[in-house]
Amino acid sequence: MLTDMEGSLTRLRQLQNELSPSETKVAETILSDPEQVINLTITELAAASGSSTAAITRLCKRIGLSGYSDLRMDIAKVVFSSQKQQEGPLLLDPTQMKDSKVIISSVILAVCRNIKLLEDVLDAKSVEKAADVLDDAHHILLAGIGASGLVAADFQQKLIRLGIHSLYQSDPDVQQVCASTLEKDDVCVVFSYSGNTVSMKRVASLAKKRKATVIAVTRVGTNGVSSLSDIKLQVPDSETLYRQGATLSRLNQLVVVDILYASLIAKKKNSLEYITTTWLSLGRDAKGGTA
Repeated sequence: MLTDMEGSLTRLRQLQNELSPSETKVAETILSDPEQVINLTITELAAASGSSTAAITRLCKRIGLSGYSDLRMDIAKVVFSSQKQQEGPLLLDPTQMKDSKVIISSVILAVCRNIKLLEDVLDAKSVEKAADVLDDAHHILLAGIGASGLVAADFQQKLIRLGIHSLYQSDPDVQQVCASTLEKDDVCVVFSYSGNTVSMKRVASLAKKRKATVIAVTRVGTNGVSSLSDIKLQVPDSETLYRQGATLSRLNQLVVVDILYASLIAKKKNSLEYITTTWLSLGRDAKGGTA
């Protein structure tokens, strides 16, 4: 059964494998009984978890909060809501679903709840920073293979609609060659759910060496691609890395692309002019019909 979770509790569970021992003690104490944290001071939580106030402060910053007071407020929103907490990745097992109605309902429910998790882990400041560098970029290289490659191709089509020229090549070898020719004012956007695909780490590394800005769209936590990036756009840890095919992870990346596209439309003064021009170029009239 799939369940929901919001805010800080989401990020704590998503990042559990990335925490230091002292931070892990705090996280486990919070997750074992979130409601108690609302009434504990930082000193009391440190004592209850067998950790320290410094570890609590580090943990707060790690999940994107300024301090312990923000953590307590965020947890209170979850505790006093009717939502339950998610115990790890949102997994679907179609082999156990024999009825079409069950499949339809389960997939739609998983997608809706997973996109809600994206809202909790995707950092607004990182999105804004990414939109800024994309808007100012001289050249943009989009990289990704498999399902992530489809997302990169989708982003290329959207950028074209705004008059922003970018390059996507499906061949990972060509992507690496392109990365090796980038310059300081260029941007490389690497799509990789695992963040550990050898060719994508190579693309990010080559772009980094050329002093281009690297934007990583990858799962939450530390991985090879995110470690090489300047801007991290993180998606939930929604699927196991060994799965029958990318589903929720691909959708999350596509939503990130839509968010970046919307951000660029809001940022560019002539964005609507470009959208109209590209629409009319296909022989359509302003009302959507064929001219």
